[in-house]
Amino acid sequence: MLRVSGACIAAAAAGAAASAADALDRGGRHVGAQVAAAKDPPPKKATAPKGADPKKPTEPKATAPKGATGGAVYGGVTPQNWPIIVELDKDAGKVKRIVTGLDMTCTSKENFGTTDGFTDVKLNSKNRFKATYGPQRIDAAGTPADIEGSITGRLTKDGSAVKGTWTYKVTFYDAAGTTTTDTCESGLVSWKAKQ
Repeated sequence: MLRVSGACIAAAAAGAAASAADALDRGGRHVGAQVAAAKDPPPKKATAPKGADPKKPTEPKATAPKGATGGAVYGGVTPQNWPIIVELDKDAGKVKRIVTGLDMTCTSKENFGTTDGFTDVKLNSKNRFKATYGPQRIDAAGTPADIEGSITGRLTKDGSAVKGTWTYKVTFYDAAGTTTTDTCESGLVSWKAKQ
């Protein structure tokens, strides 16, 4: 499972190739890791069916999704007013990518917003998923920090929505990396994304 933090939500939703931006708090401390988004293959060109006039290509027929179709994308807004995007893989057997933004509240009374994300999270037989990471030590612009997070979620029975919870925590240390100087948390954020 690859963890994505500081990634651009719009780029993740579009599946575009982009390098992730570093998330910085107001004090200039880095709170995310850089991860490059994978580039999707170019769309296939529409061609005329056999026997049809090749100068007049026909439009492919659009079909309405029924429930959790492979490659489905879900979107919504969290209670913290951040967008959330959930993309299933083509087999609808795992969450290909899920990203959101989170408001962080720190013990130092500092507040900041950042993004977090996960990729390749498997759905179980009950269409539920969960994933955690960390604590993972990072270099936050010269300051050691531990990041950790978790998500839980489930696909509704009719496949029209995905809902769950998200948490994210950053612990900053002194230059030696031994004494905690600040702790910032999102708290437990409930979310829902619809197709």
